[in-house]
Parts: sequence; structure tokens; C-alpha cells
Amino acid sequence: MVNPQLACKQNRARQIAPGTWPPWADPAHVRDHVHRLLQTATFQAVGDAARVGEKTVWEIAHGTRPVIKAGTAQALLAVQPGDLRPPRVDANGAMWRLRSLVAMGHTTRRITTALGSSSHIIEPLIRGERATVATALRDDIDRLFDAWWDKRPSRCTPAEKSAACRALQRAAVHNWPCPAALDEDELDAPGYKPAGRWRYARGTGIAAEDPLGKRGQEPAPGPVRAVAEPARPPRTAVGYPQPEPEAS
Repeated sequence: MVNPQLACKQNRARQIAPGTWPPWADPAHVRDHVHRLLQTATFQAVGDAARVGEKTVWEIAHGTRPVIKAGTAQALLAVQPGDLRPPRVDANGAMWRLRSLVAMGHTTRRITTALGSSSHIIEPLIRGERATVATALRDDIDRLFDAWWDKRPSRCTPAEKSAACRALQRAAVHNWPCPAALDEDELDAPGYKPAGRWRYARGTGIAAEDPLGKRGQEPAPGPVRAVAEPARPPRTAVGYPQPEPEAS
């Protein structure tokens, strides 16, 4: 990838010499290009790639800048979707997968640990405050969902019981359905919203503590290699009896 800032300076120097360099650029053209970049990236990622400020990208995208300097415009126009790292995808499917795990009694902290991530990344995803998610993290969330979709957390100690109870209460308040109620054919479609409601689910067993082998590891920035999963039964409404008291 050619450094956008360097390319911009070189182009400007070539135009300044014959006196043809315009100091301002058409904001509409730049805004349309920025909107295309934001379909798979964040404001910060676009700004970093173009070597301009995140606020500048936001203002251009929202049309609050009536004029744009030619240098800024050229730097942004030089950025292509393939230049943005890490690649990002729509976060809607990841959000509902995480919410459905909360509906099984898994807390944000437990989910975050299993993903080898950070709470300031996972919690906003669960709350629906992120439009996109890094592809590598989305893949990890898919793998965790496959491992835990029909499993509940351990409740052997008072602390574990309390944590699971808080997660279940949160899901019930927000009406987040359990994994079996999600439509996997539509789950990754932008804007998908499940028709199912929250219902208590016992699941088929206890979830593994570290199904992805992430415990004690730093989050990996690169793509995650697919790992073969054992065959599983169809995701029917398994584990949906009425609430029953847990054995003490």
C-alpha cells in the first residue's frame, strides 16, 4: 500500500508547480467515498489509514464540514477497503450470539475470558453499541457460540450461582432469547432481530471453561484458523422446560 499522505504531498507538489493546485475539494465526492469505507471499517480505522483525525472522518461522513482541504480529500480518496486492517464485518450476528449466551447464564466476564478479549470490547457489542466487529473476533464468537449454545455455566459455588442469576436476570429484562430461538439462516443478515422471546433454558450440560484455548493468552490480531467441531444435534428447542430450582 502506498502511503496516502506521501502520495498526497507528491501529487500536490506536481500541481503547485504549474499553478493548477486547488486548495479545496468537492466534499460530496469525498463523503461518498468515506461512506463506502465505513461499511466495513470504523471512523478510527479510516482515519488511521489516511493519516487524518478520527473527528475529521466523522465530520466528513456526517456532512458537518462544508469544505474539505484538497490534501485531506486526496489522502482519504487514496484509501481503499482492502487497505483497512483488521477487516471488519457487520456486528449484528455477533451481538445476538453473545446476548443468547447471556440468556443461558453466561456473564460478560465469563464470555470475555473465553474469547481472550477485553470487557471494553465485548460489553459494547452486547449492548448493541458497535456497528462492526473485527473479522477475527467475529470468528471467535461463532466458535464460542458453537461450543456453548446448549450449555449452561457451572453453579457449584455461591459466587457462580449469583453470577449466573445476574446474567439470566439481565437477559430476561431485555428479552434476549436463548441460542435455540435464533434463526441461523438469517442471523448474520444486517438488521436481523429474533422473533423469539427469553425463556429459561437448562441446556444439556455444563459449558467447558476454556473451549477456545484462550485463557491466559493475549487477543490475536490476525485471522483465526478454523477448527473442526464435533457433530452436534440440530438446534431445536432443547432445554426449554419451565424454571426449576437448582440442586444445592
